[in-house]
Amino acid sequence: MKTGIKQVLLVSVLIVLYGVPLYAEVEEPKERIELGEEGKSIQMDLPQKEEYTYIPGERRDPFVSLLLRGAETGEMEDELTPLQRVDLGSLKLVGIIKKPEGNTALIQTPDGKGYFLRKGVEVGKNEGIVEKILDDKVIVKEKMADFLGQITVSEFVLTLKKEEGNR
Repeated sequence: MKTGIKQVLLVSVLIVLYGVPLYAEVEEPKERIELGEEGKSIQMDLPQKEEYTYIPGERRDPFVSLLLRGAETGEMEDELTPLQRVDLGSLKLVGIIKKPEGNTALIQTPDGKGYFLRKGVEVGKNEGIVEKILDDKVIVKEKMADFLGQITVSEFVLTLKKEEGNR
């Protein structure tokens, strides 16, 4: 028992001496701060920090997803036409109607629905626009982004398939 009491007494003395401060020392400031006319410190005039502004130029925004390209999918899909929701490769050119004021193309989507196309109509997922409607094909120009975010304009051609009996 005597060793147990000695250990408790030793631990409590160590805690009191080193672990629990009974008072705190307050240091006097090393330098006095002199105040100027308007109450500002005249000892330290800190230089103004330069503000950094990001000028992107032709760089892509690093915080925008490459997959979404800055568009909220929920908001954009509600405003798209049925022709803007399908991929251009899945469209089938069925026929072309020739008119003096401009040709009109008849296309079919994968779900079997038919639509008319005229010059300037938006079509495809990549913001494609019908550029020309010729006698046997439709030329669509669409914007494509590469992995660096650079946008290039490419041509996609829908060709009219001739049936074997109509040669």
